[in-house]
Amino acid sequence: MSETFTDPTGSTVVSAPTLYRRSGKVSPVSLVVAAAVLIPLGILFGAIYSAAVVYLPFIKLRGLVTFFVGAGFGVIAGSLCYKLKYRSWMMTFLTVIGFTAIGYYSSWAVHPALVIGAGELGEDFVPLMLQGFDPLMIFGWMKGIYTDGIWAMGAGGGGALSGWGAVAVWVLEAGLIFGTAFVSGMAAYGNRPFCENCYRWNEETEELAVLPVSTTDPAWNQVRNGNFDALKKLQIAPDSDASYVELRLADCPTCDESDYLSAIGITLTVDEGQLKKNETDIFRNLSVTRQQRDEIVEFAAAMAEAVQLMKEEEALNEQTGEDAEPPVGEDSETNEPS
Repeated sequence: MSETFTDPTGSTVVSAPTLYRRSGKVSPVSLVVAAAVLIPLGILFGAIYSAAVVYLPFIKLRGLVTFFVGAGFGVIAGSLCYKLKYRSWMMTFLTVIGFTAIGYYSSWAVHPALVIGAGELGEDFVPLMLQGFDPLMIFGWMKGIYTDGIWAMGAGGGGALSGWGAVAVWVLEAGLIFGTAFVSGMAAYGNRPFCENCYRWNEETEELAVLPVSTTDPAWNQVRNGNFDALKKLQIAPDSDASYVELRLADCPTCDESDYLSAIGITLTVDEGQLKKNETDIFRNLSVTRQQRDEIVEFAAAMAEAVQLMKEEEALNEQTGEDAEPPVGEDSETNEPS
């Protein structure tokens, strides 16, 4: 491994690499495909969700359904944006929220028909479902619930939820659905770099190197500014078993113009008996040249070997210390008077 990391060809000073930023491009074909897939799915899932809310007998179970429906909307839309190669965070956000809005609107549209029931409506059940997509129909239905309560219609109104109590439930429901959709959708979409030259997502290498160092080491600022030699100046942290740093690479397998380095702080915690891995970005997707990438891979291999040797030495020292201690309860011989 070389003593120093290589600067880009022709550079006389340490260059300051840049963090990856999406190009913001989305092809018209991708938008058409997304609309063709998500609009009917949104209508279908919205109707299924509305039926679950109407027919499930337990309030807590309805709450769980609401949570999982929101998460499902997000995962479906976010994953589709990734598959269709959206390179725009804003367009992904709008797609996730738009898909969720279609589903939520559809759940309100079919709600009147589901509440009244197919048995009572007969042949008017499906037409009422279709009429429910009229915004004025939805507004009138919400106004009726606000005034009389959802169970007041034909049931005397005993214990019916109405007025601002009903509005509060609607706000909480919408907040839960759209909030979980946003979080799950952006997580499904991810933050992997995209190679515009090859029109493909980069491949990520998890745990290229595990460094027993602190996330607050001053050397990270130098690395962030392009001085990769500072990686060799990182100091071993005393609590490296529970807190360490992972180096990760995201590179294009078909060209050498889309390589990125990430440094992620890892903290291990135990929650209810389960080991949790919490991540904190030191920096993510910092541009590097292919030669710098290769040298970082070489550095990572050398670091992994050094860490392994360090652990073996610590284990040997602990074993040696245990062997040197006298057995517990063994007393030295004493001379007793005869």
